[in-house]
Amino acid sequence: MSSNMSSKKLETILSLIQVAEMNLKNAQNMLLQTIGDRGGKVDLEAPVRTPGFKSKDEDVAVDVQEGYFDGENMVGDNGQIYPVPQNYASKTQLVVGDRMKWMLTEEREIFKLIQPATRQRVTGTFDIEGDNYLVLVDEFTNPVKMLKASSTYAMKNLGLEIGDEVAIFVPKDATPTWGAFISVVHANEVESKTRVTATDTNHDTDDDIALLKEFKIAEEIDGKSASDVDFF
Repeated sequence: MSSNMSSKKLETILSLIQVAEMNLKNAQNMLLQTIGDRGGKVDLEAPVRTPGFKSKDEDVAVDVQEGYFDGENMVGDNGQIYPVPQNYASKTQLVVGDRMKWMLTEEREIFKLIQPATRQRVTGTFDIEGDNYLVLVDEFTNPVKMLKASSTYAMKNLGLEIGDEVAIFVPKDATPTWGAFISVVHANEVESKTRVTATDTNHDTDDDIALLKEFKIAEEIDGKSASDVDFF
């Protein structure tokens, strides 16, 4: 295994650990609230599942797995890695820690965002090092990576150049290795950080973008939402 590959895996593992710690705190708070609502009683034998309803795709799927987005892939609860199409990840503005569902039907593979991680909006300077598209954010020690699909789209269609300021979403209260592109920041734009709290509602693939817009994490790009454009 190359040193670059080892470093990449370590960064991803670190991000997932931090997100897991955040989710554990939230779970502990929910558990305490549930125990209180039930008069101090809780059924430990009940199966644990992400809240929500089954979609039509899930009804016909031959295999269904849940997991977390690590910046490029869905890391399944079963330990398997499921590569997420960059076009989907870019449009949906996925960040590390987003809860996802992977479904295999007889015709195709389907990914769905089912529970967004808590996010924050930050800005930084765009840069490229080798094959890596980066954002240098003052408050973070290390550069934050962006997906190639969203980076090259912005360079081709929005005139993004090295040294320009961009806005991205990153997981809140974590040291980010990956960020989701939002927009190129113009000099006259008034910047503000937007914090988004995750919900426990399940959504079908067609509703993923609507879910994100509901929590105000879709930015405008030349009159279009970042989630409405094709990054390829």
